[in-house]
Amino acid sequence: MRTLKLLAIVAGAALHAPLGAQQDAPARPDLSGIYEAAPFIGTPDVSQPDPYPYTAAGERAFEAYDVLSMDPRSLDDCAPDTVPGVLWSANPMQISEEDGMIVLRFERANITRSIPLGGALPADPEPTGLGHSVARWEGEVLTIETTHMSGGYLFNNRGYPLSTEGRITERYRREPGENHTKLEVVVDDPANYTETFTLGRNWMWAPHEEIRPWVCIDLGPSDAEPDIDELTRLLEQL
Repeated sequence: MRTLKLLAIVAGAALHAPLGAQQDAPARPDLSGIYEAAPFIGTPDVSQPDPYPYTAAGERAFEAYDVLSMDPRSLDDCAPDTVPGVLWSANPMQISEEDGMIVLRFERANITRSIPLGGALPADPEPTGLGHSVARWEGEVLTIETTHMSGGYLFNNRGYPLSTEGRITERYRREPGENHTKLEVVVDDPANYTETFTLGRNWMWAPHEEIRPWVCIDLGPSDAEPDIDELTRLLEQL
């Protein structure tokens, strides 16, 4: 009987140990809310590699970049933002989790990214400006993988190239006791870079902020004479 009692005690401990371990695991952070850029002068601070690990083709693309002719916003004030360019926006951003989706709303250009939580990336979709994304939780880190972006550049108005075969991995994390969220973006693009590298920024918790409608007035190409009458008409509609 003593042997049976001992076995029962050992079995009970084995059954309860994993449950206890799960109860002691840290809770997944709630990243829901509105964030704004950390204080900055000019553009928000972004951590970058120095130097960038270009391939020969990537370096040629960087050297050939001309912001006045190759940045869509130089030709069209209302050109849509893309991923990853919008990730460096100076305007507020909101994170929420809705019906199995991670939803990122950017005030800039009224961009909304609705990203499935779980699952796999599509095999071979057509590239788009926002790309194709899937999200998952890795412990306390919200991770978003994006592929099949329309290519172009990592930043608006800067010439660091990104091919349509590139992949970016966003990681959103919050340090214990803090409300702001750190964003790391791992860039994997063998066409332009010899190795992966990481970009980063901080999003500051901003419960006082809101996502306002983005209103854009297109003044035409930068090298064209502005149509003052059209500008007046558009301003009167606001």
